[in-house]
Amino acid sequence: MDLKKDIERAVRHIAANDYKNPKTDVELQQLIDDAVATFNSGAYNFSGYSSMFLNQGAKTRTIKYYENIYSAENVLCQCVKQILDRTFNIKYPNRNKTIRSLFSYIAAMTQMSHFTIVKFDFKDYFNSVSAPYVFEKCIKPHLSRRIELDLIKEFCYSTKFAYAGLCTSNAISEIIAKTFDDALRAKFSSKGLLFYERYIDDCILLLNEHIKVDDIKIIINEILDDIFHTEFGYNLLKCKTVFNDDKFRYLSSESVSSSRYSLDYLGYEFWFSLTTQDKVSIQYGITDNKIKKYSKRLEKIITLYKMPSSPDYENLELLRHRIKAFASREVYISKHFKSNVWKVKGFISNYGELRYFLDTPLIESNTKAFLENMIEDAFNSSGVPFPYFLKTNGYNLFDNLKSNKTILLVDTIGYDYNSLSSLCKSIGISPIGIDGKRRGYGTLVRDYLIKVKVGY
Repeated sequence: MDLKKDIERAVRHIAANDYKNPKTDVELQQLIDDAVATFNSGAYNFSGYSSMFLNQGAKTRTIKYYENIYSAENVLCQCVKQILDRTFNIKYPNRNKTIRSLFSYIAAMTQMSHFTIVKFDFKDYFNSVSAPYVFEKCIKPHLSRRIELDLIKEFCYSTKFAYAGLCTSNAISEIIAKTFDDALRAKFSSKGLLFYERYIDDCILLLNEHIKVDDIKIIINEILDDIFHTEFGYNLLKCKTVFNDDKFRYLSSESVSSSRYSLDYLGYEFWFSLTTQDKVSIQYGITDNKIKKYSKRLEKIITLYKMPSSPDYENLELLRHRIKAFASREVYISKHFKSNVWKVKGFISNYGELRYFLDTPLIESNTKAFLENMIEDAFNSSGVPFPYFLKTNGYNLFDNLKSNKTILLVDTIGYDYNSLSSLCKSIGISPIGIDGKRRGYGTLVRDYLIKVKVGY
């Protein structure tokens, strides 16, 4: 038995995401045959990845990648991810599901006499997780096929860490993080555990008891040492995983006062204070960092419109579509091999839980002002006159969030093919390909989302 099926699946997955260079069936088969031949000959080198540095605000992230996406190394890297996903039944975190549960528990905690909330994360998580360590401790005991075991071992020992950028980074880091999650839940099960979730490397813990901050830190550090830093007889590259002290947050029922205290998680901000009746009150909002992020994104859209050197200069219709998409929720279907995967994007989706509080005192004042005025403020600061469409419905974050404004790009229940074609043509996307044939619905959706700056 060989890895031919996994290699074929990997090549087709890579090609499906290579939007700019579509491949014919003949070209795909050749790529598959080449990858199989290279694997069988052993003429590949997993350590031959390149590095790239990405600036994200004040931070610089190091990204590792294989320059040729169809190289045997990148294809086999995808194979490793597929095998790990399958073997460990990895379920990657759902942000909206996590947030919905968190909102419910936090609302309930305001009625409790004692509670503790702790937020923490790992520092430079992906680049700190030793791939050989995870292989020996977590992966090796669960693989029975020799060919899979040898491939993954070679990959882990060659790449050294679960580097961000490699498609395996989430899988390798998730496997050991799940072990951490299980250990933490077991440890706090007798200490009033209400809720614990981890979104990639961002963790939040809710207890219905008061536990001192120093005691919390001792417990979670003991768990971290046990999971990530155990010595077990191999001369291994050790994990460098530690907690990020700068992002540790602690709040207990005893520490809530009349002064407001905020705690953020996944872009949401929760504001706690005591009422005059000594009851815990809470307000919900968006963090300042996320407000700045979305403001800059809108500023960039307006700049493309007003800058003479931009190909989008004074293209008012394109600007209208971009503002509308920015202020909405986009729902579409993406093909994943033979399956349909529903996708949701956009600001309205990211902060959907706030819509239940918009007409109540529970919405934080700065967030409310941002939602009501952000788009108009962006045009004022840019010096661009208000476009006509801002005077109509559908272009205000507050109103759109309240109504859950959705652009439904699904042909059976939303825009049909003809409507989508008209939508695309209005911003310069042709529904006819270079071969003279009608382009597919999914292709038009992809091109539309990319052009209006939502992304696909």
